[in-house]
Amino acid sequence: MTGPVAGMERRVIVSASLAHAMTHTLELTFAALLIRIGFEFGVREAALGAVATAGTLTFGVFALPSGWLVDRWGPRAVMVTAMWSAAVFALFVAVSPNLLLLSVALALLGCGIGLYHPAGTAMVATVAERRGVALAAHGIAGNAGVSIAPAAATVIAFAFDWRIAYVVFAIAAAATGVLIMRIAPSRSEAAEAVAARARAFKATTRKAPRTAPPAERRWMMWPLVLIFVAAIGQGFIYRGSLTFLTLHLEEHLGLSLFGWDAEAVAGGAAAVVLLAAVFGQSAGGTLSDRIPVEWAPLPFLVVAAPFLVLMGATTGVLLLLASAVFVMSNWAQQPIFNGLITDYSPANAVGRAFGINFFLTFGLGSFAAGFAGAIAEAWGTPAVFYALAGVALAELVAMSIVARGANRRRRAMSAAVEASMVAGGG
Repeated sequence: MTGPVAGMERRVIVSASLAHAMTHTLELTFAALLIRIGFEFGVREAALGAVATAGTLTFGVFALPSGWLVDRWGPRAVMVTAMWSAAVFALFVAVSPNLLLLSVALALLGCGIGLYHPAGTAMVATVAERRGVALAAHGIAGNAGVSIAPAAATVIAFAFDWRIAYVVFAIAAAATGVLIMRIAPSRSEAAEAVAARARAFKATTRKAPRTAPPAERRWMMWPLVLIFVAAIGQGFIYRGSLTFLTLHLEEHLGLSLFGWDAEAVAGGAAAVVLLAAVFGQSAGGTLSDRIPVEWAPLPFLVVAAPFLVLMGATTGVLLLLASAVFVMSNWAQQPIFNGLITDYSPANAVGRAFGINFFLTFGLGSFAAGFAGAIAEAWGTPAVFYALAGVALAELVAMSIVARGANRRRRAMSAAVEASMVAGGG
């Protein structure tokens, strides 16, 4: 891939990756500043959890209108809207004088950043030729935001005030919006790039299609429904594991380091374990560019389920290793599923398909925290990971059905091509 299309792909990856990192930075800033905010307003964990829910719920729900807007306005316009509205609402958070207005401001901030995922992911997935690698780079940028937010917010709050952290991130979000406006392709530019790549693909017979969706792509076709069901499973595993990983390590790791207490060791261990997500994103993206995409999630799901069980059953170094392997296998699936949704969505509805996907992942998936909390309270944190292993197995069954159906369609297409060649030769 050379020339203008290659340049456009680089512009897309840079702009979307920066916006993705900014989105997750703003998503997790409140959690990083929880203790300081609670101290200022004189409230404890239950009240702070309710305030946080206002933002996480709108973050998931606003993926739905975002998908519709992407199909109507194009990804760039929605990405810019997401960043600029997030900047304004982050300032609202910074000046909130009481807990009620803070809840409202966080809910509005969730609306703003909730617009991002369908737009940014749709842009990367439709424009990039090496789609798996591009989606992996986009995902790694999101992981960077997840990693950077706690450290950056804490440092700024320690040096100045927690409100200043939101001001700094508001300025960064506004600047990201300006950058997207300047370098990301417009809707017409992106459409022309996609059309040019389609023409180039038709001109060669050496490449096989990377996916095999049904000829008539509809909302209620079984493969797409099963992909969305798997997305709910992904959301449950993502939110459930992240919510209880640090607590589980604190209770069961049993390692000492530099004289730190168990809480400090667990926090550091969780941060190190989550770095494996970077390798997972790279592995998943690379694999999805090399084999039929429908088959790409299966090896990672086969790995994820038993290692979730091992997380519940082991302690010490084995627990750390099991956690790292699980994180790698779980995050590897993200670029793969994003590619599947792109190809299986109905015509001219990629934005809406991603809107539904991220609503299921972040919206319905957010209930996993309560589900996992009830399990942990009744049977302990190991039971949380046993339950999530069951979810991974259900996801494996759903995606195995999708992969087998794709294989049947590939064989039928190959037979049709051979028959037409024989007829033409005769």
